[in-house]
Amino acid sequence: MPRQPKFQHRNTPDGWCVNVPASVTATGKREQHFFPTRDKAKEHAQELREKFLAHGGQAQAIKPSLAEAAVAADAILAPWGAGLVEAARFFAAAKERQNASKPLSEATAAFLQSCEGLRGRTIEGYRQTCRRLDTALADKVLATVTAEELQAAVAPAGTSGATVANRYRCARAFWRWSAKKGWCDVATFAAVESPRVATDGEISVLSIAEAKALLAAAENHFPQAVPVYALQLFAGIRVEEMARLEAANVTADGVELGAAITKKNRRRHIALSPTLAAWLKKYPFAPCPNWREVHDACRRLAGWDISARILSERVTVGKLKAMPKPHRGTWNQNVLRHSFASYAIAGGATLEEMLFTFGHSGGPALLRSNYVGKVTKKAALEFFAIRPAGTEAAATPLEIVA
Repeated sequence: MPRQPKFQHRNTPDGWCVNVPASVTATGKREQHFFPTRDKAKEHAQELREKFLAHGGQAQAIKPSLAEAAVAADAILAPWGAGLVEAARFFAAAKERQNASKPLSEATAAFLQSCEGLRGRTIEGYRQTCRRLDTALADKVLATVTAEELQAAVAPAGTSGATVANRYRCARAFWRWSAKKGWCDVATFAAVESPRVATDGEISVLSIAEAKALLAAAENHFPQAVPVYALQLFAGIRVEEMARLEAANVTADGVELGAAITKKNRRRHIALSPTLAAWLKKYPFAPCPNWREVHDACRRLAGWDISARILSERVTVGKLKAMPKPHRGTWNQNVLRHSFASYAIAGGATLEEMLFTFGHSGGPALLRSNYVGKVTKKAALEFFAIRPAGTEAAATPLEIVA
């Protein structure tokens, strides 16, 4: 039979205090309730006694079936060092979280709506990932989804590659956003293992010969591609930024990249180096409407192993004698941007200058680890001495980042 609490009251420097034993509190911990007068404290103590007799006191007349269930439950909880009241509170809290949560399909819809204004490529990644989650877990309430279910839906065991890695990042962003809404526990996704992406940890850089071959192929066959390559090779502009760049953004004063163009949504202005100015003077920039196909053709003509539909069509109609044989292997993503940074730093550009020109939002550590010492200063001078056909390079092209 449980002991009946006394709810004693006493005078303290902080006022009249009523002691409430841990066995009858909602938190499971001893509490002290303070009152300005003795009468208020006595009144509160009496209310607690009455509540105990009306509720807690019923334990004195517990049913045999309930007593048996309590003994069985206590045996189940014993290995975990938990009691019945603690287990009941845990269960009630879980139910409260579940009731406060949302079905996964509603959560993904709300998340995608909150993403309006982001880059189209980013939104599309989120949309594809949310569609995958909806297909696998749409009927589940978000708070009940387990790490194992997320793992199976996002990155099943044994999968790898950049696509899966991007899906994992998108799902993590969605889960963290939902956790801030109180719909799920952020720690659940922490147990989901990220997929491995095969990489040797090294960036790729075009050699002087490769850079010249690419530009020469563009000059000879697709001149509309030349300024696009020049802006990437000699200013480090990102591929996705090039897709949003307009002719009005490129003038003799430099390249103006507004917040709507840049990846980080931060404006930056790039002054023209002598090298870039020479290329843009002969080949003024204008957006290339069929850039992907032109890009494939230029790379194949320069020797990379790329499938190029335009060239195949030209061979068919006799404009090209034969499809050139590839001899440079595969093309590495972002190699033009990586080439610019590596050659610019080797040529004397400081990391602080490059942070703004390159569009990095963090400190110089990433630039230092990826690009410092990648090429020699001699190679850098040769790289920035590359000029359009029929144009002479400056004797000492030292102004790399103007």
